[in-house]
Formats: sequence, structure tokens, C-alpha cells
Amino acid sequence: MKKQTNEKTKEQLKEIQFMNCKLFINESKPGKFEKDLKIASPLLLKAAAGEKLTAVERITLLTIYKVSFHDSGKIEGTSSLDSTATNCEFCQNMRNNNADNKACICVHCYDAAQEQYRINVLNRHTLNMLIMSTVDFEIDELRMLPLTLITRVNSSGDTRNKIYARNMLKCCFAFPLIHFGYWAKNTAPIIAACDELGKPENLILIQSACYIGKTVKKAKYFDYVFIVYPDKESTEKAIAAGASACNGKKCRECGYKCYFGNHAGNGTIAELLRGADKKTIQDIKASI
Repeated sequence: MKKQTNEKTKEQLKEIQFMNCKLFINESKPGKFEKDLKIASPLLLKAAAGEKLTAVERITLLTIYKVSFHDSGKIEGTSSLDSTATNCEFCQNMRNNNADNKACICVHCYDAAQEQYRINVLNRHTLNMLIMSTVDFEIDELRMLPLTLITRVNSSGDTRNKIYARNMLKCCFAFPLIHFGYWAKNTAPIIAACDELGKPENLILIQSACYIGKTVKKAKYFDYVFIVYPDKESTEKAIAAGASACNGKKCRECGYKCYFGNHAGNGTIAELLRGADKKTIQDIKASI
């Protein structure tokens, strides 16, 4: 039996599998998450089995869903609707299938690394993903979510399936005065959802390139392609060729261009890879 330590209380947690996702719970002293999971579990299993949830059951799940609020960091002052990099199947496959390819951005995933020791974050992001990827909510129901005027979709993780994408689009329709920025590597479910529902006017879709320094064709409905470059030279070269620069600063300092669609240039956004040592950068450049 695998054990993990709660980073806040230092108490030992038990690893469990729920709907093919890894979670860690405190059996001896259940906290808020354990109580929420106990309520959400039968409802999610019922929905996954194809049974229709009552209005009260659907609203109950939305009261358990946790919107993230950022009071520091790059997206300070915004809210976000998050998935999990650890338990999202797309993220898992990208890391597993590219384990030896240093040019794959998913191999360097900051979110997956953070979730390995921030167990509370892993648990909450996973439950968020399960709720939004299992139940196809109504637009009116989603209006109960407490969002800020600038909201990011997937500051962590990626789009799990079409139900998840539909719910994110419905959030945009539910809050027409809010500006949404939706980042994704897994574009197919979003395209399918936009085909069915249309693309909201208050939504900017940003396709995150899966490989460092590699340009990709912009997917249908997407406004920009976000590409990370391994060094200053290649980043500046991309900017000189028409890419808009993301300098890694706080989004509000550049006027939230990714949320209002105000980027000039050729439809790509270039950012320098951060936090990598010299050896890692050399390995990345050798893999490109």
C-alpha cells in the first residue's frame, strides 16, 4: 500500500484509485476533501454509468467544484478552472510516450512535479476534472461558479474529453462579460465541442505546442499557438519573424493580451523556457 505525506499536516495518507485516478486520503482523520469525495463519488459513478442526475445532484457537484483564485504569480488577480497534469490521460500519454524526448514540453511539466508533493492540489484538481468531464452541465447551472473578470481555463492540466470542453464553453456562455483564455494541447475535444455549440465571443483559444521550439499549424477555432523556445537566441529569432513575445511577466502587466486577443504578429506567442539548467537545454536542442 502506497503512502504519502500531507504537506500541511505531515499526516500519512493512503493512496486510492477512483475512476482511474490516483488520490490520497486521510482515513484516520477525514478532512474537507475526504468529506467532499464521499458526497461526490456516488454521483460521479452514477453519471459515468449513464444514469441521469437530478437537478439537486448536479448542483451538489458544482458546490464541491473548487475555482482557483490566484493572489500571486504570473496570473495574479485571476481565477482559473483547472484540470490535473497527473491524472489527465492526455498528459499521462504525452509524458509516457515521450519519456526519452527532451524536446517534449510535457516531459518538463511543472504542474505534474508540483502535484507530486502538493497532495491537496492534486486531489482538488483531480476532483475538478472528474466533475467537469463526467457531467454535461446546463449553462444556467454553471452561473453559480464564482469567477473573476479574467478567467483562465487549465492553468494546470489539460482537456480530458468533449464533455469537459463543452462545460468550459458553457462557462463562457454563462458569463458573457468575463474574458476567458483557454490553453490546451489536446485540441480535438475542443474542436468537437465548438462544432456543436459554437465558439463564444468572449473566449480566446490558445494552442500550446507540445514540442519545444517546433512550430505547428493552428487548429480550427484557435486564435494563437503558444510555443516555448529553449534559449534566448531562438526566442528572439521567433519574435523577429513575427511572433508576439511572452516575457514570463505577470499577465496584467501586458494588458491580458491572451484574454482579449490583442496580440500582434503572425498568430504565434513565443516564450523562453525557464528554470532549465545548461545540460537540459543542450539535451533539448539536440532533440529538436
